[in-house]
Amino acid sequence: MKNYLVKSLYKIHSTHWHFKDRADEGDLFGLYNRANEHSLRTYEKFLQGDWEYKYYTGEFETINDAFYHTFWAIHDLWHSEPCNILYTDPDTLAIKTINPWHYDKFMMFNYTDPTSLIIDDKVIFEHFFNAGVRYFSHSMKPEVWGLGRHLAMSWDKTTYHTEQLILNEMLWSQKVKPNDILDTSMNWALFINMDQSTSEIFNNSHIDHAKILHFHGSRNIKQTVKIMDDFIPTFI
Repeated sequence: MKNYLVKSLYKIHSTHWHFKDRADEGDLFGLYNRANEHSLRTYEKFLQGDWEYKYYTGEFETINDAFYHTFWAIHDLWHSEPCNILYTDPDTLAIKTINPWHYDKFMMFNYTDPTSLIIDDKVIFEHFFNAGVRYFSHSMKPEVWGLGRHLAMSWDKTTYHTEQLILNEMLWSQKVKPNDILDTSMNWALFINMDQSTSEIFNNSHIDHAKILHFHGSRNIKQTVKIMDDFIPTFI
């Protein structure tokens, strides 16, 4: 059985990422590339088992184009052969041993912020999970991919959240309960604009519980890279 660690990073021409214009942050591709290099080094150290690295890159006009491309790249990889796929964002660091290859479902591991998605007083997702670390098991039901494929055919490029919305639809279509899949150690949210105690309240666990730290770099990639620069000598 093949196991893949998948990461992706694209040069995006538009600095408008829907939730804000990021022009004042400088060379986004260069900063994210440095973050991804740090990230990969930590997985090379801590990700257990036999696995192969897959990296998707290129240039796109918008961030949504990049998300769309990554969705289909992972879809096509999973369908090309029996395999397990662990996808991790560039702004994540593995800090302890990880062996994820045993999960038998499509997995995301922790809430995003906000933890519920409510639009115009309508609850879209009571439990809204973060897509920064996600796992596609070789044994996940084909119907889950079928749903994702159907939704991706009409991808909404007017919002930053389409990828995460589709992945949440896939996740909850498996009829799982939050406690069946919640494992904050695999995607411990370290919010760079908050103090550590606030992040611990969000994760409902001490930072020592974390195996993967997720810095949520879209909130400030310069600060994220600086923090990752400081973290790396500690773990590598």
